[in-house]
Amino acid sequence: MKKVISLVFLLVALSLGWPATSDAQTKKVSLQLDWLVSGYHTGYFVAKEKGFYAAKGLDVTINRGYGSGDTIKVVAAGKSEFGQAGIPPAIISRGKGAPVVGLAVIVGKSPESILSFEEKGIRKIKDIEGKSFGEPAGGAIMVMWDAFVKFAGIDTSKLTYINVEPAAKAAVFFSGRVDWTFGFRPGFDDVIITRARKEGKKLVFLRWEDVGWKTYGSGIITTDDLLKRDPKLVADFVAASMDGFRWMIENPDQALDLILKGNPEIDRAAAHLSLLFGIDGLLTKAAREHGLGYMEPDRMAFQIDLMSKAGNFPPPKAEEVYTNRFIQKKPVTVSPALEAELAKIR
Repeated sequence: MKKVISLVFLLVALSLGWPATSDAQTKKVSLQLDWLVSGYHTGYFVAKEKGFYAAKGLDVTINRGYGSGDTIKVVAAGKSEFGQAGIPPAIISRGKGAPVVGLAVIVGKSPESILSFEEKGIRKIKDIEGKSFGEPAGGAIMVMWDAFVKFAGIDTSKLTYINVEPAAKAAVFFSGRVDWTFGFRPGFDDVIITRARKEGKKLVFLRWEDVGWKTYGSGIITTDDLLKRDPKLVADFVAASMDGFRWMIENPDQALDLILKGNPEIDRAAAHLSLLFGIDGLLTKAAREHGLGYMEPDRMAFQIDLMSKAGNFPPPKAEEVYTNRFIQKKPVTVSPALEAELAKIR
């Protein structure tokens, strides 16, 4: 009799347009981003707007971030179930005791570059010797700079370093007070390119990725506790998020409109570039073979070794740092028009 009543109630609820999943069954979770909302975050907003999270019984709140370091602390403390944060700083935090683990990579290429104006004559990495550069002393890239110069064979005695305030970095670069600075995509390059186009200036990017530097940008993290306590919740969140990013790739123009509608303060041109950088970071060879978000073991091993040496801690085990268990291989269609756009920014 109880089953009959329940079935009747369900049919009545559906006929009235009530949700099939009750509030009691819906799980409220939060995601803290790495920084201000930008185009490369669009997949999460797609997943929310298009009902991918709701279909998994998730009510997701998306919060802006204040840097990867802060996001890692917030997630580690259990104040947010999930976060998007830089993979290298997450490895450092793990090595120093933070119970965080990577679930999927979103920016699957090294985000760093040497950035200069064309007239500076910097065409290869060694050309920066004898030049000046500006960067905040506490910037995240400076953590890896010593390791990179050794890797790339740069003589730092031939460099002139100028410490600049974070908020003044772009202004100092455009003023010509320094010959070059560090590029970072997405998050910095999109803004710089947008301004350079308006001012008619030509930029040169020397990507660290192109000289064999195999780090990642940012990815999705959670805690050991949540992973053990509710693996289904983690699986559902990752699956719905990746479905959002997949939809973003297949519908880039609509995805851009969606992120701008919900975040009207974002500059459209910069958001478009950021979205393209995000797609480029998602569509790695490994992602096409194994599924969006897949983290390559050899690349993760490179980063674990690099970060443990930079942070002076014993390298944590790979299985403590990340897992690919929630990555699903699903087809993703990339239009010829999008491929052409991506080719222009690489």
